[in-house]
Amino acid sequence: MLSVCKHITNEKVSIMIKQFEINPLVKKQLRTYLSENNIDLKTAMDTEETNNEVATLVHQGLPGMVRKIYSLEKMQTFFWGKKDLMAEFVAARLDAADKKSKKNLSNNSF
Repeated sequence: MLSVCKHITNEKVSIMIKQFEINPLVKKQLRTYLSENNIDLKTAMDTEETNNEVATLVHQGLPGMVRKIYSLEKMQTFFWGKKDLMAEFVAARLDAADKKSKKNLSNNSF
C-alpha cells in the first residue's frame, strides 16, 4: 500500500482530501487527544503510533459509506505515507473551525 501512496502526487491528494470536512465532534476529539497527550498536531503526525490514532479519529468521523469503502487500515497507511500533507490538511481544518466559531461569536455579541 505504501508504494501506491508514493505514486499519488500531492496535488491529486490535495484535491481528493479537500472533498472531505472534519466534523465538529472529530475536531473536538482531536483537540482533546492532543491536549491529553501534551503534543501538537505536527508531533502527533511525525510518530507512527500517534499518527495512526489521529487517522482513526478522522476515520470515525467519515460517513458510513466512505468508511466501508476506505478501511481504517488504508486510512492509517495513507496518513503515515503522506504525513506532512495530512498534518497541513488537518491543521487547516482545525484552524478553519476556530475562525468560524470566533466569527459566529463576534456576530452574536451585542
